[in-house]
Amino acid sequence: MNNNKALDLVSSSFICMMRLLSMLSLIMCSWSAEATAPRVTAQMLGEEKKADIVGYQSMPLNATATDLDGKLSLEIVTEAFKASGKTPIVDILPSKELAKYALLNSDAAALIGSPGDLTAKEKNQYDIITFYLIPIASGEQQFSMIFRKKNVHVKEFQKAFSEGLKKIIKTGKYLELFEKYHGKGKISTDYASRLKQYNPSWK
Repeated sequence: MNNNKALDLVSSSFICMMRLLSMLSLIMCSWSAEATAPRVTAQMLGEEKKADIVGYQSMPLNATATDLDGKLSLEIVTEAFKASGKTPIVDILPSKELAKYALLNSDAAALIGSPGDLTAKEKNQYDIITFYLIPIASGEQQFSMIFRKKNVHVKEFQKAFSEGLKKIIKTGKYLELFEKYHGKGKISTDYASRLKQYNPSWK
């Protein structure tokens, strides 16, 4: 009787050990498979491209502006570059801080924002082209393209945007875009001359 109990105990222990070994084997196999499984990389999906222009979702800086103003500003930028035969990669980031970081660290050629996004010291390092104005109590809220200075590649984008913006104003495309978002008769008749005041380099 005692011998049978001892045999059962040994048999039970052996089965438990085998189960444990099986479980360990499965775990080890899964670890091995995980370690050797192919990983998706940017190179596998094609070359990762940096944005040439960055903006941010919360623009602009004052409560008078609406989401329509943000959409309109982006479309003005796109059409201005298109008029000059350029198609830069534009990335709208979730915050102003991220967009400004990309500009200040030379990850992007330009920022869609406001001159108020820069400190007085930073303004000396960038060229600003204002392309859209919103009337506010204290004057006008500017939507601008802020370009890095002293960079040949950036200068090409800056020239293309400036020339393209003047083209779409002259052809009436700018007015067409404004009316698409805000309706007819809502823009000041002197909008072109007012923009020129903010862009003294325009002839």
